[in-house]
Amino acid sequence: MYEIMKALYDIGFTGYIRPDHGRMIWDEVAMPGYGLYDRALGATYLNGLWEAIVKANS
Repeated sequence: MYEIMKALYDIGFTGYIRPDHGRMIWDEVAMPGYGLYDRALGATYLNGLWEAIVKANS
């Protein structure tokens, strides 16, 4: 995932990035694969990767 995020950074990507499918953690009841909590957790992981890449390249 890091390499994908790094490639997006390297080309100057400015669009939206979001996690796709989650696992429905913490006993969440939702459509299979689309749990809110796990997608939010995935978004924070992506944000953390992006922040690490920006800091490593500044």
